[in-house]
Amino acid sequence: MSRTDTTVPTRSAQRTRATAPAARTAGRRRRRVAADAILAGLALPLAGFGVADLVNPGWSPVERMVSFYVHAPRAGWLIPTGALVLAAASAGLVRLAATHTRGGRTGLWLLGLWCAGLLVVGIFPTDPYGQWDRPPSPAGMVHGLAGLTAFAALPMAAVLLSRAWRRDARWRPVAAALAGSAALSALAFLGLVAITGDVMAGGPSLTVGGYESVAGLAERVLLWSYALWLGTAAIGLRRMPK
Repeated sequence: MSRTDTTVPTRSAQRTRATAPAARTAGRRRRRVAADAILAGLALPLAGFGVADLVNPGWSPVERMVSFYVHAPRAGWLIPTGALVLAAASAGLVRLAATHTRGGRTGLWLLGLWCAGLLVVGIFPTDPYGQWDRPPSPAGMVHGLAGLTAFAALPMAAVLLSRAWRRDARWRPVAAALAGSAALSALAFLGLVAITGDVMAGGPSLTVGGYESVAGLAERVLLWSYALWLGTAAIGLRRMPK
């Protein structure tokens, strides 16, 4: 064997060993940037919904669900925009989590269904508030079905993925927070179903104090609990060493 034959493989192996740590560092940096973008995409819609509440003081956020604010006198554009941004951030989480999930594929599919539902919600506006005695418009019907699908898919995805990730040592630092926020999201969904079911059955009857309904408050609790779980998952991905 010639001198070239014995040295070339050795130099190639040395170059591979030298570049591997740099590649791992670059991969971690890209994952952290992606996780930061996801966290921003979760926070901005919630902030936008809060702004819509503030600039429409004549509308009660306790009574009116977020989607109705698309018909508000001011800042109605924040609602569909927020839904689309939230869908994009959630889709980024699905893509990032798919490469760091052992098992739990059903949960990832359900998380994708949440993203698709939000996309449809952002495109098709709901009907104006208070039209309980009228049949829904085509856009309103699509919005309602997509919203229900998205709201139902997220807590199921959260429970399934939290269980799958709990068995993975890489997710151990956020396992307890994931489990707690998943349980909270499931409870929030059940509460919203009970309240909106009452509203859709000919108009609200579960009045609280001077409020006609608390559907708006229940939905906001749900959205914050969903964002809490999604944000915890993003933080878990950001902190992973490999």
